[in-house]
Amino acid sequence: MLGNLLALAVLVSVVALLYARWEYRKRGRLTLVGLFLLCGMLLMQNLVLEYATVYEIPSTLVDYIGVFVAVVGIILFLAGIILFRSVPKMMCQDVGALTESGIYHWSRNPQYLGYLLFLLGFALTDWSTWCLAALLVVAISLHLLVLIEEEHLRRVFGEQYIDFCHRVPRYMGGGSVRI
Repeated sequence: MLGNLLALAVLVSVVALLYARWEYRKRGRLTLVGLFLLCGMLLMQNLVLEYATVYEIPSTLVDYIGVFVAVVGIILFLAGIILFRSVPKMMCQDVGALTESGIYHWSRNPQYLGYLLFLLGFALTDWSTWCLAALLVVAISLHLLVLIEEEHLRRVFGEQYIDFCHRVPRYMGGGSVRI
């Protein structure tokens, strides 16, 4: 069953990413269909993680580290959403202005980084090979989505976005350590 769920998660991810890339290139924004597909992509990956794990109250050091990582991820995710200050912008329906303040001063993608940290923390509390496989699908899917969105943002914001990319790392870091 887990293998089928994981294969379905990969298939849904491929379709959602290809459709998002097509919409950004042809329409300049996501429609509700594109947004629905991307949400489905994330939901499928969560389903694989949920099905692969049985959550219990933390009892080991690794469990507590997992809870800490998950909480940090949620905070990062929510901070990124709050700084957008626009539901249509958050839902990829409106480009709006380029957000460069707050947490976006240290990461161009704090929402995706936070989401991945949340899932990593969740997986740490009940680690398995299925969790690793699901996290790998999530990480690859999110990275490919970031690349699609970066191409779109370069087209929309031009030199302003390119300058932003030179100043701020894609995910996190500063100085010589950038991810």
